Amino acid sequence: MNEPSDILTLIFTGVVLIVAIVGFIVIALKSRKSLGGLTHIMYGATDEFYTADKKRAIEVVVEQKAGKKMEEQETGKPKD
Repeated sequence: MNEPSDILTLIFTGVVLIVAIVGFIVIALKSRKSLGGLTHIMYGATDEFYTADKKRAIEVVVEQKAGKKMEEQETGKPKD
């Protein structure tokens, strides 16, 4: 067997695996930022099942929760 060739193959395989893992991590982070959280995904998936009144109610609740989170971040204290 040709040892330098085996070592180069092993190094090449390791580099390819590292590049692939880093690529998946980058894609996952970008998609998470652009898609939002699980709540947004679930709302989008079930949007067609809701009436206009229910959709508006969901929007109000989401806006209220977002407001509470903003207040918590500004004050540093959790709201009840």
